[in-house]
Amino acid sequence: MKSLKTTLALLLFYHIGFAQIVGNVLYRDKDYKKLNVIGYTLSDNSLTFNVSILLNKKADSYRITLGLNEEATTVKECNTKINKRIDGFTQKLSKLGIKENGFYVDFISQNKIYDFSITDNKANQFQKGFEIKKNIIISTNSLKNIDTIIELASEFEIYDIVKVDYLTENVTEIYNTLFAEALKIAAVKKDQYFSSFNKKSIGNPTSSGELTAYTPENQYQNYKAYESSEVETYYNNSNPNFKKVARKNNTFYYEGISQSGMDKTINVTTPEVGVQYVLSLNIVYKIDTSN
Repeated sequence: MKSLKTTLALLLFYHIGFAQIVGNVLYRDKDYKKLNVIGYTLSDNSLTFNVSILLNKKADSYRITLGLNEEATTVKECNTKINKRIDGFTQKLSKLGIKENGFYVDFISQNKIYDFSITDNKANQFQKGFEIKKNIIISTNSLKNIDTIIELASEFEIYDIVKVDYLTENVTEIYNTLFAEALKIAAVKKDQYFSSFNKKSIGNPTSSGELTAYTPENQYQNYKAYESSEVETYYNNSNPNFKKVARKNNTFYYEGISQSGMDKTINVTTPEVGVQYVLSLNIVYKIDTSN
């Protein structure tokens, strides 16, 4: 009985401890995903193994896109003003070692701007001027440079951070490395099965697979963590009542591909956000059914 109580106490402690370290991510909307399971598929005369390998890789370089716009009464004035801001900003990029071939100015759009004038309680629309939008696309090999780039951009009223791309140079080399690892794992699985069930394979195996890259811009989740009381508000025409709702911050966090169901994860302990590569390989062996 003492042993049973001890076991129950340990189990209870484990579940309580687990709940304490999950964090505020519990406040998110649950998205229950089916996890991959390491196993095999057996038919009358064939055996299929699935091998999955996950690689967490630091990006080789980064590309940040910044957006800006300018308004003026004429197109020429508008373009002159926006180019002045761009020139001042790009000149400061040289302090980071980013030369002219390290950035590109992309012309996005030119639009007419309209406004209204009110005369004798009538609103008349008129053309007020023009707006030009441009993007500045910047490449850098250092993730630390991005903070400095954003600070320099703010000096020229460039605040729109459109996106940051994480780039990898040699995907073929990554595929070859993961493919070689997958073949080793498949060979171990094959030997375990055939030796355990006294089976033999015949002929050469066939295979199919794919390498998938997951970049950070598609792997962020969000939630709001707060507890709130309820307030009932009553309205009438003579004495309206109002309530002010406090702002609740959104929390965003990186949630990469889970290692659950993976045969092997490379760079499993790295905390750095980068590019994730998943190689899924199916290998089919023909079984000797003559015995």
